[in-house]
Amino acid sequence: MKKRRAFISTVCIVLVLLMVLSISVAVFAPTAHAAKSDDIQDEIDDLNSQKSEIQGRMNEVQSEIDSLDYEKANTLEKKLMLDRKNTLAQEELDVIQEQIDIMDGRIASLQADLTQARAEEEYQQERWLTRVRDMEETSDVSYIQVLFEATSFSDLLTRIDLVNEVATYDEALAQEYVSAREKVETLEAEAEEIFAANEANRQEMEAKKTQLETDINAACALIATMDSDIDDYNEVLEQEAATKAEIDALIVDKEAELQEAKAAEEAARLAALAAQQAAQAAAQGSITAPPAVTGGVSAGGGGFMWPSYTRYITSYFGMRTNPVSGVYKSHDGVDIGAAYGTAIYAAAGGTVVTAGWYGGYGNCVMINHGNGYTTLYGHQSRLAVSAGQTVSQGQVIGYVGSTGNSTGPHLHFEVRASATATPINPLSFTYY
Repeated sequence: MKKRRAFISTVCIVLVLLMVLSISVAVFAPTAHAAKSDDIQDEIDDLNSQKSEIQGRMNEVQSEIDSLDYEKANTLEKKLMLDRKNTLAQEELDVIQEQIDIMDGRIASLQADLTQARAEEEYQQERWLTRVRDMEETSDVSYIQVLFEATSFSDLLTRIDLVNEVATYDEALAQEYVSAREKVETLEAEAEEIFAANEANRQEMEAKKTQLETDINAACALIATMDSDIDDYNEVLEQEAATKAEIDALIVDKEAELQEAKAAEEAARLAALAAQQAAQAAAQGSITAPPAVTGGVSAGGGGFMWPSYTRYITSYFGMRTNPVSGVYKSHDGVDIGAAYGTAIYAAAGGTVVTAGWYGGYGNCVMINHGNGYTTLYGHQSRLAVSAGQTVSQGQVIGYVGSTGNSTGPHLHFEVRASATATPINPLSFTYY
């Protein structure tokens, strides 16, 4: 009998130790949340790398600006450097905005996850408290008492199984509540960290926007207050003449290429159609020749749409006194007054002939529309298309700026006859 009691006491002690150890250790599996956070952090890190690269390029440009002798260096060279620096600053702002958008999305997602996690925590807490209250109500009955009331060895084994089931259930309740509580704490910490980082990004963006506005005004003022020295004027005129000659030649060359491509496509179409008609006639047993194939290259149809949200014109097509050079000469397009950074739209669909820096035009885009006309959009702050790209009517191709020979933000818009590059008054067309 004593041996039996000693055995039962040993079993009880072992069981109690096992239950205490199992409740004190919680193993939590990694969640999809961690993987999701890692992916978003990778995106943010990549954007930070882009910001660092842009900042490095800006520092290089600033070094060039600082190295210029402002007493002797020519005005246009300084304006070019300032324009490039401002373009890089705008690229950096775009990257910061992308970071803000990603973080805003993550914060919204975390708020939804937190709402769900808090509800789960409350549910698990209530289950655990209910179990604790039940245990308090039956506190006069202990695990050890239940085991000592065993009437036989087989009864003891049965009671041990029951005690284990109860202990396992209690452990699961505790673990589920702890897991729910820790998930809430993790989400709250992550949300707080991302929110703080995003606020820092917003403050950085506002500061850089203010600085960019100051730098743009300084670049415009550099042209507007250019000395009346005849050498400065001659430099502007020479640059404008060279740029115009390059553009004229490019428009004519691209139009010739386009017409050759269209002619080749049409010839191939007609040959294929003739072969098809011949095959059909042969299949029908006809001995007569197939009907002649007719056709030709057709010019693209459709009208133009206005390339800006505003129709306010600050300078019309025709003769005028150039605001930069002060010389009375022809103005090959119209200047459309618009706010800095606003969208510029393709007047019609077509192929981008060029997209990049073009002398006095600054950042410039030209589009051959395939209907005998080419349009030009000058002084952009930044471009949204590249050379060779096909664009549709109304597509954003860039943003209003004041790059090149410009004294303030506006869009310089030209229409030219593609075959000869002859400028045409844009206002002679009807726009949507």
